[in-house]
Formats: sequence, structure tokens, C-alpha cells
Amino acid sequence: MASKALARQRGNEVKKEGLALYLERIRQGPEAEWTKDELLTCVHWQKQITAAILGLICGVLPLTGLEGFVTFLALQLVSTMVFYRMVLRVNEEVHGGAAEALADGFPTFTAIFVLLWVLTYNLLHVTSASATSSA
Repeated sequence: MASKALARQRGNEVKKEGLALYLERIRQGPEAEWTKDELLTCVHWQKQITAAILGLICGVLPLTGLEGFVTFLALQLVSTMVFYRMVLRVNEEVHGGAAEALADGFPTFTAIFVLLWVLTYNLLHVTSASATSSA
């Protein structure tokens, strides 16, 4: 009965997209009803946020080269699966499993990671190393 009331309520609302949809569905928790596009939008935003955080962490640590990429890919995979299965609690039979959610948006979230990783690394480690060598 609650799902019918929620469906009626959703029909009267303005359709939310992007980050607003992501935040609304997180707030609803396991009671949220998903369309495939809404689900992929939420996972997309989770990946963007995670990529930004991981980029900052890898830049601060200072990870370089393959070490940074492997760390990023492993943590991104784990965080996406945890988010998909434990936070969103998606019925995988209805939505076809997590494979599409894992692969969706790879170039975008990887670019965000690399941008923040390189920027953070250069700001914290390259400028301080060049300042000490010239002194």
C-alpha cells in the first residue's frame, strides 16, 4: 500500500534529475522505486563523488603511476558494489544485475579522478620539492 501512495506522490512531483534525484533516492532508502534510468543516474553520481574523493586521497598520499590507478579501480569497484547492494538495496532481478552499473560512465569518472589526482599531487608534492631544491 505504501508503494502505491509513493507512486501517486511521484506522479504529482516535478521530475527530478541529476544530483537532486540522487539525493532524493538516498533519502528514501530501500523504499525507493527505481526506473533503470534513475538507478543508473544515482550510481553515476555516486561514482563521480567517489572518483573526486579518491583523486584527492591518491594525490595527498602521494601515489604515482600504476599504483595510483590500481588503487583507484579497486576502491571504485568496491564502493560501487557496496553502494548498489547495501545503500540502494536494488532488486537485481528487476534491474538486470550490477554489471551495467559498474561499466557505466567509466571515461567520465576516470577523468575526474585523474584531474584531481594530478592537481593535488602537483600542489602538495611537486611545488614543495622544487622550492626546497632551489633554496
